[in-house]
Amino acid sequence: MDDARIQAVLCAVSRLAAWPAPEELSDGLSAPLSRRCLALCTGLVDEPGLREALRIPGIPPRTAVVVAARGVFAAPLEWVVLLAAAGARVHLKVPQAAPAFGVAIAETFSAEGLAVVASASHLLPDAEAVVAMGSDETIAAVAARYPAARTALHGHRSSFALVSEDADAEALANDVVLYDGRGCFTPTAIFVVGDPSSLARRLGEALEHADTAFPPGAPAHGPEWRRRLGLARARGRLLGGDRWAVAILGPEHAETVALQRFIGVHSVASVEEVTRRLLPWKGRIAACATDLPMARIADLTPLRLERICRPGRLQAPPLGHPHGGVEALRALYFHPSVETGVA
Repeated sequence: MDDARIQAVLCAVSRLAAWPAPEELSDGLSAPLSRRCLALCTGLVDEPGLREALRIPGIPPRTAVVVAARGVFAAPLEWVVLLAAAGARVHLKVPQAAPAFGVAIAETFSAEGLAVVASASHLLPDAEAVVAMGSDETIAAVAARYPAARTALHGHRSSFALVSEDADAEALANDVVLYDGRGCFTPTAIFVVGDPSSLARRLGEALEHADTAFPPGAPAHGPEWRRRLGLARARGRLLGGDRWAVAILGPEHAETVALQRFIGVHSVASVEEVTRRLLPWKGRIAACATDLPMARIADLTPLRLERICRPGRLQAPPLGHPHGGVEALRALYFHPSVETGVA
């Protein structure tokens, strides 16, 4: 573990956190929400967490490619932090339509002497390790491009919440609002064990407050938004419906694709019911936010969740957290068997 390199990475992240106009980096988020999201993603990088994430046995890659997708603009930061701290030369492939955050990462890391470059070109260099985020088609293309590399490939996934009637509505609204509903850690459904009415009302109040404090960027209210509004009005109850919406519906109407500040709230009788309904998406669900005791949520095990956290923490995964059930760097390291007697 190289102390000087770790300090350089931390300084680079500090430079990024102090970026004077975060809205330039956030791919369309409003200025207040951009500031909040930039502070969140950079604040997740600290020295204890970084050192813990680097305690992976094996040999780190000398070269790495990180392919970023549009959505949560901050998504590539964790991987660049970890790989640069491990000593890899990092090539960051940025989305052509939203390159600004990746370019800023390369600028701030390079200023600290770290070998990080950013490019929007589809011509990717050879590398020992490859991280990719994006559509299933993108993941397949990257896998074909690097058949011999060590990889961490992440296609589309979704998240949900499973809570009690008395759950923290402000915390759940935070999960819904951050990054304007983009990315795999945005909850697409909130399952309530019991009567969802009170929680839905409080959640609507929290989203109304967030609309003022952290307004959305350009509205993304197209045909799917209107379809879900109509469904809620016809089959359940609807709160809001203009700039935000809470749809109270039966669990058979739970969605696995997020919309900007639209959330379904669904009453269920048990944890087992949630597992049964979500089992067709096994392996495609990233995380669950819950306030239920661990003993009660053990029945979620068949879903192969990546993370289980408290409400309000879905969008704030710990640095180096497991991706697909594997510690972030482990899949990218070379793991030879080193026998006794080797110096």
